[in-house]
Amino acid sequence: AWEIEARAKVIELLSIDHLPTSTLSMQILNETDHGSYTIQKIAYQPLPDLWVPAYLLTPTTSPGPFPTVLCPPGHGGGIHQVMNEDGAYHKYPYRFAEAGFVALVPEHISLGERANPDPRYRGCSFEHEALNLLGSTVIGYRMWELQRALDLLETLPQVDKNRMGCAGLSLGGEMTHYLAACDTRIRVACIACFLTSFKGTFLKEPHCTCGYVPKMARYFEHADLASLIAPRPLMMQVGTQDGSFLVEDSQASYDELTTLYRMLGAEEQIALDVFEGGHEFHVEPALNWFKRWL
Repeated sequence: AWEIEARAKVIELLSIDHLPTSTLSMQILNETDHGSYTIQKIAYQPLPDLWVPAYLLTPTTSPGPFPTVLCPPGHGGGIHQVMNEDGAYHKYPYRFAEAGFVALVPEHISLGERANPDPRYRGCSFEHEALNLLGSTVIGYRMWELQRALDLLETLPQVDKNRMGCAGLSLGGEMTHYLAACDTRIRVACIACFLTSFKGTFLKEPHCTCGYVPKMARYFEHADLASLIAPRPLMMQVGTQDGSFLVEDSQASYDELTTLYRMLGAEEQIALDVFEGGHEFHVEPALNWFKRWL
């Protein structure tokens, strides 16, 4: 009963109830062959005047359908920093594709290819304020777009729509957190360098304005939101050198969630990966997690 009521409240606070769902159009912009998988640059259309660019990686080792992982980017360079740059993401969608997963890397509004070139609009603050003025939120809008990405994936023949998961770093971890909490089509999740607490992050020191969802912390802490994922498999990741999302805060949330998962008879389906590193995606444990559960 709490789950039903709480999920409805989260969606209410995200303020996306007015956004439509409709049949999506998709264009393939280009395609490259990487041997065991292909990469397509695509664009899909969640609203009549809006196109979302994305990378779609599909294994070629068998006809499929394949388990599928949605890979939302964090702040910064958008889909290109996930796919093409050496750094915190360690190009993890490639690793998933090599292991036999379809991977979709979609661009968030206000970042990467969807960033306004005018320096006055850099970052998320304009979209945050504009969407608030229109009665919505940036996090809610991004989650709604990720739900449309799931709608798209369900139409693709190479995707096993009963085996879809989500894995992301930082803002991508935040979006994984909200999406898995609100949409049960996400069967397995990995939240990297985000799942700690509002008390230890957004209420302690400045973070990007997009994460300040009005009233969210009045009703929910990070662990409460993650409770909506249970008993579906959830991996939390935190780096020992991450100065913004701290190991002790992740440990406290993990301990609370472990109690819940144990009550549900699913203690093996929650994991905390504390690794020697900074604000980054820890690929190998995440990949093994999805191999095990998806």
